[in-house]
Amino acid sequence: MKMAKTAKNTKKYQKLTNFWAKFVNFFDAMLFPDNIKCIFCGRDINNFEEQPYCEKCAKKLVKNDGNRCRICDEKIGNEAIICDRCQKQKRSFKRAYCPFIYEGIVRQSLLSYKMNNRRYLAKSYAKFIYNYIGEDFKNFDVITFVPMTKKKEKERSFNQSKLLAEELAKISNLKICKCLIKISETKEQKKLNFNERKKNLSNCFRIVNEKEIDDMRVLLVDDIITTCATMDTCSKLIAKYAKSVSVAGVARNILKDENKDD
Repeated sequence: MKMAKTAKNTKKYQKLTNFWAKFVNFFDAMLFPDNIKCIFCGRDINNFEEQPYCEKCAKKLVKNDGNRCRICDEKIGNEAIICDRCQKQKRSFKRAYCPFIYEGIVRQSLLSYKMNNRRYLAKSYAKFIYNYIGEDFKNFDVITFVPMTKKKEKERSFNQSKLLAEELAKISNLKICKCLIKISETKEQKKLNFNERKKNLSNCFRIVNEKEIDDMRVLLVDDIITTCATMDTCSKLIAKYAKSVSVAGVARNILKDENKDD
């Protein structure tokens, strides 16, 4: 009798959860339609599918262009093809892709995406990544993402990296898989250098569903790439089973000299 009552309560809870999720998505779409407004400032635009931001914001965007490291995708101030850090520190991934620099309106937008639950931005972010990677998409078989702990994901109500990966999978027609879980919380990373971040991330991730990445060319997705410590840690685990690992994010965060990994 108790089991039947528990099952009935679970169904009621699930229905309520589904209703609330639909309500939130509907309300979100009404307040923040994703097909007529600039994703950075909210101005009306006429060609959203072609360019999801207005001309004024286009002038403020800091794109990750020019000469960049062929491994970590960080801008290089000279004619080198591999940055100093990647020459010193062997990366666990083959290559990184980040269309923007994490500053200005991109930084504000990404913070709002994560902290203010603006999930609709994931569609445009995914398009930016997809267009930036371009022809190299033929080098991938499956897409995965950087996980969060269950507690953290519950607090935020979604995993921003997973949502990005899902949208990217839709555009690219690639399969998405969950091959990593995060089993312990970590300290906030933003004030730590590379070595401190690596230590902070030690033993907090675990591989699951390894058969789905066996001998596959994997693209690992996160929202922001800074020192590459998170991507290195996750890629190292994935690389034990995968044929190769590449990584992608919306923006590359350029650290001040005192916080860099060297």
